[in-house]
Amino acid sequence: MPYFINTWRTPKHGHFKEVEKAARESLEGSGKPGNISVTFSSPRPTDSNLKVIGTVAGFQSPTDVENFFNSIWEDDTRFSNIERINSLCDQSSVSVSRILNPGVGRFENFEPKFVARLFVTPAKGAFPELSKLVVDWSQDTNLKVNTVVSHNMSGPATQIRISQFGESLEILEELQAEAWANERMQRFTDLVAGPPTIGLSRITLAKPFQ
Repeated sequence: MPYFINTWRTPKHGHFKEVEKAARESLEGSGKPGNISVTFSSPRPTDSNLKVIGTVAGFQSPTDVENFFNSIWEDDTRFSNIERINSLCDQSSVSVSRILNPGVGRFENFEPKFVARLFVTPAKGAFPELSKLVVDWSQDTNLKVNTVVSHNMSGPATQIRISQFGESLEILEELQAEAWANERMQRFTDLVAGPPTIGLSRITLAKPFQ
């Protein structure tokens, strides 16, 4: 299944735009598809500052991910650039995720401007059923939204992330209304350990697959 890499950075006060610009330049020079986004509605607004989130995609296997990290480690210039960006941050980290719904739909002339990320923790033993339900559900809309269902390779062992990309906040709100009205919602609530945590980000750079 496909994989992607996220960078999660919390810029120091006074360096937010500088970090965002550097992250964009880093992605543009990577030769990979992906996006850069900045949080404007934090999942835990009282716990953390705004973040700059990078996504590097286009990895078809764990070996591809391994080779990408090796190429950075062995390139002193690229590694120094990453350290320079991170020095402008209070916190920085990296995560690798596996996509559970490969072949997600793409639209012509699709220019996503916002992404809603939902972090879902399954009830004990519910991961297989919940992940299948969410994958099937992600395809059940006529709205112009691209949904990526993924599973982190680190952190909480069964946590599922649902990333919904849209061209406006309005369309993401319509998608949320659809979800609440969907007959799957009752089963979804039975399978989760608690309400999902949601964060909203504005996309500042989107590099599509070529």
